[in-house]
Amino acid sequence: MAKEILQKHDQICSDRTVAHTTHAANHHKGSLAWLPVGNKWRKFRRICKEHMFTVDKLQSSEGLRKEKLQQLHECGSNRRVVDIEEVAIVTSLNLISTTLFSIDFSRFGSDSAQEMKSTIKGLMTIAGTPNLVDYFPILKLIDPQGLKSESDAYVGKLLTTFDQITSERLRSMGVSSSDSPRKNDLLQVLLDLIQERDSDLSRDELKHLFLICFIVKERLQYDHLSWMDQITLTGNRR
Repeated sequence: MAKEILQKHDQICSDRTVAHTTHAANHHKGSLAWLPVGNKWRKFRRICKEHMFTVDKLQSSEGLRKEKLQQLHECGSNRRVVDIEEVAIVTSLNLISTTLFSIDFSRFGSDSAQEMKSTIKGLMTIAGTPNLVDYFPILKLIDPQGLKSESDAYVGKLLTTFDQITSERLRSMGVSSSDSPRKNDLLQVLLDLIQERDSDLSRDELKHLFLICFIVKERLQYDHLSWMDQITLTGNRR
């Protein structure tokens, strides 16, 4: 029985249950994290493997990581009270946004930092909240806990931001001269892939790929902060 399942029905067993909140903006249809194993999933996996997680790519971003750490050091050396959570989140957020788009999403102490922090934290809270709809699908239309509505708002805000950044990059590519420096980020790589003749990558898929990059990165950051809080309060490093 086990041999039959693993050899002939392995794709069914490898798929995961898709939470109702991931249906926001049809994210479940364009996300590497939620797509079933198939051609589309393999396409996204290949993009991540070849253009995001290569040794050369990680080494080329070493200077960027040092720059963000220097900014973090400067923030903590001006003799003022520092919100450790905010500083860590802003540093992490700017690191991923610069890697993806060559821009900083927020500054220490700014309203944009608080807004982005609230958005990411809201998504993390929704992801960790048990949803009755996942157990009783008949409740989908009612959405009794309002989690899907909240997810729609947060995801829509991030996707709109990514779309605006992409539009601005396309506009700048259209008016820039050959002497203009070329951006060395993931957005530029993906736009180059879209412009290839036989490309099956769409602009809408880019937004969902960026979204999962942000969510995963910030989820790891929150887990790390929680671990640090535990060490601070209990003194237990194990």
